[in-house]
Amino acid sequence: MKIISTLLFSLLFVSANSQSWKLTSHYSLAVPQQEMGKNIPPAHSLQAGILYQLPGQLKQLSVGLELGIGLYASKRIEQTFQFDNFSSIVPVNYNSNVFNANLQTRLNLLSDKNHVIPYINLKGGLYSFFSNIVVEDPDDPDGCHALERENIISDKTMYWSAGGGLQIDPAIFSKYKRSGRVLIDISANTIRGGTLNYINTKRLLDAQSVNDPAGKPLHVRFVNASTQAIHEHTVAQVYTSPLRLLEFRAGVTVMLN
Repeated sequence: MKIISTLLFSLLFVSANSQSWKLTSHYSLAVPQQEMGKNIPPAHSLQAGILYQLPGQLKQLSVGLELGIGLYASKRIEQTFQFDNFSSIVPVNYNSNVFNANLQTRLNLLSDKNHVIPYINLKGGLYSFFSNIVVEDPDDPDGCHALERENIISDKTMYWSAGGGLQIDPAIFSKYKRSGRVLIDISANTIRGGTLNYINTKRLLDAQSVNDPAGKPLHVRFVNASTQAIHEHTVAQVYTSPLRLLEFRAGVTVMLN
């Protein structure tokens, strides 16, 4: 993140008097592939970025940065936990999210004078998966209560992304063909990165009955209100696989000049 901030500051300083800036905003649907596709559903994200269009003979090339935040699962499941001499049904809430930050380059294959401009892009940065797990207290005031109401699982990896898209000037649909500052932007990208730990949200069952050697149990501690005895119970299975996503985007590019 420090490198990204430094680059952005440098771009702003060098080009303080320039008007060759673009803002990008997209909805992203990232579909897990290969082993990751067996474990989690697609991630829905909002992406925002800034691009600086290089001057002169390099004017079809833009560089900048981008940030994104999204969600790939939100579920509430009742799990049965066995204590010393009784069992209790405990509601567990799962919220699993993604975050990414990257440096990006975009090369327009046609000049800005065209109403439809194909482009290719290359990105590299950090991708993070993190899950918030909130274990609700049992209804019985004399029963066991979660010692940790929220247990956060997070992991991150460096990644790269490559793909292409189209910038479409809405003026192409207009009778007068007057270009504006807002362009429709659609693209598709492949995303590749290192290994990540995450919750298998496609099979969120009663964790006490799950015996899957491919996953690692995630534990939450409970305390008995009467005896103060501490128990540890499994609330989910954590899986590890390489980051593999196929991303589809739709949004806008805003020309600031």
